[in-house]
Amino acid sequence: MSKNNNTIRECGRLFSYAKPHWKMVFLTMLCMGLFTLFIGAQLALIKPVIDRLIQGETVKSTSGTHSFQKKDNSENIISSLKRKTVSKVKGTTLISKFETFTKKLTESFTFIGILVAIMAPFIFVFNYLQTYLKNHVMWSILMDIRNHLCEHILPQSLSYFENRKSGELISRLTNDINATQFGLSILFDSILLQPMRLMCGFGLAFYFSWKLSLFTFVLLPIIVIPVLVFGRKIKKYGRRSLIHLGELTDAMREMFSGIRTVKAFKMEDEEIVEFKTINSRFFKRMMQTVKARALNSSTTEFIYSLGLAAIIIIGGYVISTNKISPGSLGGFVTVTAFLILTSIKKLAKGYGKLQESLAGANRVFELLDQHPTITDSPDAIELKNVEKEITFNNVNFAYDTIPVLKDINLTVQRGEIIAIVGESGAGKSTLLDLVPRFYDPVNGSIKIDGTDIRLIKRDSLLDQIAIVSQQTFLFNRSFKENILCGRRDASTEEIQDAAKAANIHDFIINLPNGYDTVVGEQGVKLSGGQKQRVTIARAILKNAPILILDEATSSLDSESEKLVQDALDNLMKGKTTFVIAHRLSTIRHADRIIVLKRGCIVETGTHDELIDKESEYKKQYRIQFDT
Repeated sequence: MSKNNNTIRECGRLFSYAKPHWKMVFLTMLCMGLFTLFIGAQLALIKPVIDRLIQGETVKSTSGTHSFQKKDNSENIISSLKRKTVSKVKGTTLISKFETFTKKLTESFTFIGILVAIMAPFIFVFNYLQTYLKNHVMWSILMDIRNHLCEHILPQSLSYFENRKSGELISRLTNDINATQFGLSILFDSILLQPMRLMCGFGLAFYFSWKLSLFTFVLLPIIVIPVLVFGRKIKKYGRRSLIHLGELTDAMREMFSGIRTVKAFKMEDEEIVEFKTINSRFFKRMMQTVKARALNSSTTEFIYSLGLAAIIIIGGYVISTNKISPGSLGGFVTVTAFLILTSIKKLAKGYGKLQESLAGANRVFELLDQHPTITDSPDAIELKNVEKEITFNNVNFAYDTIPVLKDINLTVQRGEIIAIVGESGAGKSTLLDLVPRFYDPVNGSIKIDGTDIRLIKRDSLLDQIAIVSQQTFLFNRSFKENILCGRRDASTEEIQDAAKAANIHDFIINLPNGYDTVVGEQGVKLSGGQKQRVTIARAILKNAPILILDEATSSLDSESEKLVQDALDNLMKGKTTFVIAHRLSTIRHADRIIVLKRGCIVETGTHDELIDKESEYKKQYRIQFDT
């Protein structure tokens, strides 16, 4: 029962995205209803056609006329009894009045044909509208879910992305969304349209023969039970196959993004074996889903065929005993086969496919249910400018349970240049990642002008910080657009001034399209130094009061490094600057050098102060320069 409740809840959540499009949903259902109504009206004409063929138009002789009258009288008696019985059951003479009305409208084949022809354009129009509107709503919902996912995922903390494979996230945004789209199409086709066709079919079946109609109800539990059983299996296996598909996507992403390494170390064979292994696991899971799906479909077809056979046998019996007219039986069999059993079959198959699709939708909902761990406090304030100092008070930080920073106490005055050095893994980058709130300290606080940064709105905090890291990243856009990341409202002249300061302007203007030249995926068309200079141009353009340089000159050759270092020296004037550099020669002129070791500050001082005594800094300096 709980699993069925989960299915209903997940379907309800999918349908909740239709609320902004409720007018379109209403029109869709209206067109579905009218389309079903006209189809049913056409099927209702089967009875008078068959009755006239057998009893009326084909009988010309006098004896035949008497025979027809006898049969007609017999039918009238049966029809009268049926009307009385239905009246007792329903408490209304609606069906009787409908029969009288239809008899007047179906006095000849010509008139029946005209009625069918009149209905044809309505069927065309409403079928077109319900198909178009249904897909319009479905794709609108899918677009909203994609937008919602993007809006929900990007604000997540940096640790959220570090703890997940990018290929898995890509798979959820592609493969799982595609599965969700398939589920939506089933919801709007099987779940909305088929019940309408089913109700129309039962209505016509009761009109033709209410006694035979009761038999069709026996088929419902026979179909529903195996459908529920197989549906649960399909959902379980479908979810597992999507997990393995995510692994396959991540393997392909990693393989292609590291293609240079693969080629350099002749790893093609190993990568192929790894890919085949993951692909084989996905295949096995997918075949489990296919097996459950095939059993569900085959069982439905089996019951459908048996049900149709039973209806024909029983119908043959009742017509041989003159308990029903040929027209009523023909109409009943047609409606049962064309509307009732077909709709039940589609609902059964749709349920199985829906379960498989909900496995994807459920993985999408899992992403939407995960809230950012770093958010603005309800009473957060705007940070207009940095007037005084940045203070680290007893700051501790750990990745999961692994301690990285321990009891960091540091005060940095406005305009001061602080260099942070230490061996690899000492916590240098982590310390600076706390300033823009990429992470929050486990204990302690970081304050700007006396205000805890957790009480400052993150947007305004980031407006005051410019970052240049060793991990250069460029979007597959133009130079102009990449530099504009620093400040969106900058003029062309300001962009060029920033590029000149970063020593990249001359290179750009000599390209065929100048600043409109596309740099390629992750700046693949540029050298490491050129990419780094573009990111430095971003920081120069932003002109923020706090500057974080994490190995900002690591990818530059000696000539470019000198020119860019001169630009950075000008940029750092009057700004509170944090510099991380493995090349100690680049931080000689820092106001203070902070030495980290195993997450703790072990030394503080200027270059000259630290080099004049036996210190950790001096030890690293000797190793680097071999003196």
